[in-house]
This record gives sequence, C-alpha cells and structure tokens, in this order.
Amino acid sequence: MSLPPPACRFGMLPLRMLGLLLLSLLTYGSNLTCPPRLDPLILDAPGIIEYGTEVHANCSSTEKMLEVITLLLGNKSCENEIWDTHVSCDAPASDFQMKAVCIVKFNGTFQCSKELAITVYRNPEVRLSVKDGNVRQTDYELHCDVFNETSAQNFSVTWYKNNKIFKKVPFIESHGKRENISDILTIDISREENFAEFRCEVQLDLGRQKPPDPVISTTYNVSARYAPEVSTYSNKNIIVAKGGDATLLCDVEGNPPPEYQWTVDEEPLSETTDRLDIFQVNSSSTYTCTATNILGNITVQVYVVVEEMTTTGPAAVSNPEEKALENCGLTLMPSEVYVKYGDPASINCSTASRDVAQMSWEFSVGSSSETPPTVTWMVEKLKDFTAKPFCFVTLNDDSQCLIKPDIILYKLPDSVAVSAVGNDSMREGEEHQLECVIHTVTPANKLLVKWYKDNENVLSDDKKDMSLSPPGSLQNLSSFYTFTAKKSDNGSIFRCEAEFQFGPAGPLVPPSMASKPYTAHVHYKPTFKACDSHYTGVENGFRLHDLSCETDGNPPPDIKWYYNGALIDSLKLLNRNDSGIYTATVHNSMGQVKTDVNIRVEYRPSLSCQMLYEVKVNEAPKTLCKLEGSPPPDISWLKNGNEIFPRHWKKHESGNYSLKASNKHGKAEQHFYLNILYSPEFTEPDTTVGFTADHDVTLVCNADGNPEPEIKWTHYQPADNVRETTVGRQKIITITRATSTNAGHYICVATNKVGKVTRSVILVKRDKIDQLFTYWWVILLLVLLIVIAILGFIYRNNRRKQGLYNFVHDKNIPMQSKTTVENGTQLLNGEN
Repeated sequence: MSLPPPACRFGMLPLRMLGLLLLSLLTYGSNLTCPPRLDPLILDAPGIIEYGTEVHANCSSTEKMLEVITLLLGNKSCENEIWDTHVSCDAPASDFQMKAVCIVKFNGTFQCSKELAITVYRNPEVRLSVKDGNVRQTDYELHCDVFNETSAQNFSVTWYKNNKIFKKVPFIESHGKRENISDILTIDISREENFAEFRCEVQLDLGRQKPPDPVISTTYNVSARYAPEVSTYSNKNIIVAKGGDATLLCDVEGNPPPEYQWTVDEEPLSETTDRLDIFQVNSSSTYTCTATNILGNITVQVYVVVEEMTTTGPAAVSNPEEKALENCGLTLMPSEVYVKYGDPASINCSTASRDVAQMSWEFSVGSSSETPPTVTWMVEKLKDFTAKPFCFVTLNDDSQCLIKPDIILYKLPDSVAVSAVGNDSMREGEEHQLECVIHTVTPANKLLVKWYKDNENVLSDDKKDMSLSPPGSLQNLSSFYTFTAKKSDNGSIFRCEAEFQFGPAGPLVPPSMASKPYTAHVHYKPTFKACDSHYTGVENGFRLHDLSCETDGNPPPDIKWYYNGALIDSLKLLNRNDSGIYTATVHNSMGQVKTDVNIRVEYRPSLSCQMLYEVKVNEAPKTLCKLEGSPPPDISWLKNGNEIFPRHWKKHESGNYSLKASNKHGKAEQHFYLNILYSPEFTEPDTTVGFTADHDVTLVCNADGNPEPEIKWTHYQPADNVRETTVGRQKIITITRATSTNAGHYICVATNKVGKVTRSVILVKRDKIDQLFTYWWVILLLVLLIVIAILGFIYRNNRRKQGLYNFVHDKNIPMQSKTTVENGTQLLNGEN
C-alpha cells in the first residue's frame, strides 16, 4: 500500500513539498537529481579512501513521509527499514571508479537522488637502488623505482639528502596506463662531505583531495669516490743496515679501495697489498707501488739504501798540545743546541783570554761574524747532519785551543699515521691491534710514542732502546697498541703522537707530531634501544614502519617484522584484522635479536542489524546486532529517536528501535523493529457450566499472546449437535439442544512459539428440580417481596384503628349520625 504524498499533512500543503509534488507530476516516472532548494537528502561518504579498505557511508532524508531510501555504494545496495529515514552501508573499496548514490522515493511516481564520487587510491611500491659510476661519471646513480599498479594515478618524487629536501620532481603523469617509472639522481660527494644519506619519497597526486602519506624508500649511505692519492708523501728514502729487514708502506687511499702492485727495480712482485715486507736486504733498490681503482692510478717510489755501519772515532788533533789547551778561556752560548731540520741556528763563542792573536769558527756549512772577543756561527737552514763546527783561538805564541758545541739536528717525521693491523673493521670481544707508522725521522732513539683514545693517554711507547743509526740516517718505525674491542669503542678516536725526549737541556716544549684521528669501527650485535611492548594505532592510519623502535648495532642493523612467522611489509597500512603480537627482528653480520610487540589496531564502530528482531518478555536487553569497534563501543538504546534505558522487556513495547554505538574514533547507528513475544494468557478462568436438556449451550475460549496464539478445543465427544466455529481470536463451541451425551470435560488449548496454556470447562446436565434449586435466589426474592407486602398491609390497618375521631353537633343532623375521623378524614353519615 503506497503512502500519501509527504506534503499532505494536517490538511495543508507546505510550499516546499508542494513544489516537489508539482515537479513529480511534471516528471512522472523519471529519476531526478534533487533540486537544490528542495534537497531532502544528506549524503555522508568519504571523499578519499585507500584501495582494499572498508568504505562506510550514510544517507538520510529530512522528509519523514517517504516510501524507501536506497544507498548504492560501489557494487553494493542497501535499503532502509520500514518507516526509517536513514540508511547506512559498508562496502570494500575495490573499484577505482567508486561512487556513492542515494535515492529516495516519495511515492509511486517521484524519486530523486544525490551522487558523490569517491577517490580510490593505491600507494605504489617504492625501491631505492644505487649504482656506482664509471670513469666519466665519477660518483653514483640513485634509482628511485616506482611500481605503479594503478592506472590514472599521478605522483611526484622527492629526494632527501641528510633528511633535507635535495630535489623535487614535479608530478609525473601515468597517462592512464599501469607503468613502472624510475627517477634517476646523479650525485657527486665531495671529499669534504665524505658521505651522505639519501632516500626518495613518492607522493600521490589526488587533485583537490588531501593526499595520503608519502611512500618512503629505504635509506642509503654513499661516500665520496676519488682516484688514488698519496696520503703522506710520494718519494721516500729508507736506510737499512746491510742484511736487515724493512717494511714498506704504500700510503695511498682512494674510493673505491685501490688495488696494489709492487715492483723492485722494474721487476714485478706478487704482493698485492699496501704493505710490503722485505728481508735480509743486501743492496740498495728502488721499490715502486702502483695503486689503481676505476677512477685512476698513482705510483709511489720508495728508495731503500743499504749502508754498512762503522764506528767513527774522535777527530785527530793537529797539535799535541791542543788537547791540553782545548778549554783555554773559550765559552759557547749555547753550548748544546737542538735544531729542527731546516731551521736556522746560531752559536756565540767568546774568550776571556787577553793573549789572543786570532779567533774564528771552523765550519762546513753556514757563516760567521768575527768581532773578537766574540765570534758567532750561524746558518739559515741547517740540513747537514754531519755539520761539526768548532770555535778556536790562536794565541800570541802560536798555540791554539778550541771548543766544540753539541749540535743535535733532529727531524720530525714526514708523517705519523694510525691504521688497523689486518681488517679495518673490528669485532666486539676480539683482540685488535693498531699500528702507528712514523716515517723518516731522526734520531729515532729519542722518540716517545704516545697513544690516545678520545684524548686519554692509554699507552706510552719509549723507543730509547732502538739501535743507534749513523748521523743523519732517516728511519721508519712503528708502535703498536693492542686492545680487546668493546661496543663502547665504536666511534672512538685513536691517535698517536711521536714526541722527542731530549731531557732538561732540550726545547722547553718537546717537539712532536701527531697522527690524524683514526675512528674505530667496532662491529657488535644489534640491540633494541627502545621499543614499546604494546602499541595502539588507528586503522589505516599507521604502519609498522612508524613504530618508535630504536635499534643499535654496527653494521647498522636492518629491522624486519614477522607475524605468525611470516615476513610483513612494514610500509603496509594496518587494518582491524591485523591486531596481534608481532615480532621485530634486527640483524647484522654480528647476530640478531628479537622482541615481541603487541599491536592493537583500533577503528570506529560499525553495526550490522537485521530489519526485525524477536525477544521474549522479561528478558534483559542485549546487543542484537553484529557489533564491531575498538576500543569496545558504548551502546545506547533509542526508541522513536529518544534514548531509553530498558532493564527488562515488557508486553506491548514492540516498536521501532535503534542502537547507537560510539567510541573515540566515531559513531554508528542502526534501526530495526523489535517484536516482544510473550506466552498465551486466557481472559477467563476454569469454570463449570450446567445445562438443561434440549437447550442450546455455547462455550467460548479467548486468549491473548504474541505472536497471536493458536486456539483449539480438545477432549470432548464429537456429536452431530456440536459445532466449532472461529470468530476473530475466539474459538466457540455451540451445542444445539444439548443432551446428556454432551456433558463432559472440555479443554481449550492456546499455543504460540513462546508457550502453551490450557483452560478447563466442565459441562454438567441438570434436572428440573436441580434447575429449580439453581434459581433458588429468584424464589427467595419473590418470597421476600410477598412478606414485605403483607407486613405493610398489617401495619396500615393498625394505624387506622389507633386514629383520632371528632364528633360535631349539627342541629340538622342527629348526633349519632355525624362522625369525623381526623387521621383518616373519614365522615360517617350514619352509615358504615
């Protein structure tokens, strides 16, 4: 049965609905978009949703008098319940051209609709790969590969260097095709930078819609690439005692690490590392090291000079008396000189003798100024280790005396460098050794090698026990520091310092040279620095990648997530079905460690209700609909839009109800009809009915219940004069001209799905005397009325006898014939 048009209310036709009615008459049988001024529809649906997730939409009408309201969500259709002006729908986002359409039908001829397009997107997969350059392209190519599985999705690529935007590629159009795109970034890392971190992020372009979170690639560390170059110096002179051993170092560095090739006097050797050990050297030779990588090569030559060690005695004295006169009045200032190789030097020589014929300096290098009694020897750059100047005087008697200064010419190392012995990468718990190589230094036996770790002196290696070498011979020497690597050593700065120990007479500040800092790289097992054991996130709003699980380890560990033993993509958005205990595993070459994280994915409430529910009377209310939501939603009952608080269901409370579910993430409401059932109840109690033969008898059975009970008479003897009929909800037995055979026990049974009840009627035949006794109250009433009438008559007569009489004398009437009764007004005229 169709409803009257909603405009027909209270005998009036409101203007707005009148317009709708007129419009329906003009557009009979067609579907129309609701006119703006008359729009009765409210459509609520998300404008953007990720592919594969659940879409929730609502549609309601401001008009109460409607037939049906339908919500089309993608490929799913949902309709309202009876007399409901609201409809909800949930459907998976499985169509990239998804729409939400709400259609309302007001009567048999007019309906209008509202439509909303839903943008469905799918984030692409992003991978970052690194390719080394070549000779012409000296550094790296970074490839940001975008695997776009969806057509007509445009996106942009943003490159980050050290967490700052480095380059942004404008939106790339996919031209409606599914295609994989790779954006290539060519980079050069300078030597000053040393290394840098790169990643790429892909951002979808959804037009006017707010874009989703970008997809982030892994992060790569890239270091500067350069051709081999000498880290200290190229030409080296090493003096070796005949038959002695030596170690030659090819101090070349480069990235990629170079390959080494040694030759001796142009004859190739089999050694391919930067270190060459030579033994029992008997002849001087030229060793050449060639270091090569993809970007170039460099050659370093080391000259090994073999010398035979001899002991030099004191210089001969020309005059036998010179020794005795050696100190005759001569004084040097200073008498002991420490000169750095290549620095200037000067010594004053003075005499206290007055018998001086000549005074001067004898020297092989330098110059002198002679203004006796003081003469000065000076040299601008002292580089001759054999220089032995002396000051002398010739007295008037031609005798001579002289004095020699102690000149210590020292040379600081050409370089001091720290390197690891063996693998540059150390492992926690293992013993490792660092070598401090000191190149071309003299005198070596005056050196003290100090080792520092983070500015703390950890070792002092005194070289005073080294064998003496000829004056001016340059030596290479090494010092070693051995320690057991610990995790805390990672990143520690080691350096060594070669310091001359000349004693109190030496320079006030001991000459020294320190190495460049050496950073220790200690490999150690990964650990979790911080990772919450419980985490709560919102559906489609977070990924495992977003969890604040900080790790530590060297090499930097990779973190992987597992669920029920299966590897999980950490960039995937989690939904309500993904709650559970996840295992985070971090691993590197040193080992791995695991931790469990209990992840709860929360989401807004949803209700799935049937149109009709049946409950029994006195039952406590319970949630009838399928309810979902996290955290568990709060439930409230509404009847006809008003909130109620039922404790038990009562009779006759059936009607339109709704459930409302709410939590911190949203609300949901569903409408349904609630039918309250109760067992049958008879309107009359058990009874006994008497009848008289040949009279008609009627027995009526009536019961109430929900659902309406089925009523029937049982346990009676069928007969020709017995007829059973139904009138409404009543079952009636009619007995025509009842006889004694109709007497008996009649049972009425009322049954529905809730229960069953019975009512008993006993039919009894009575005789006439019994009938008379049956009407004893009528006879008693008649007797009582007769008695009352008789008593009234007697009372009246008694009053008449006791009345007052007046006798009036009339001259014309004889005395005995005139009688007046005052109380009866009776006059006697001589007659009775």
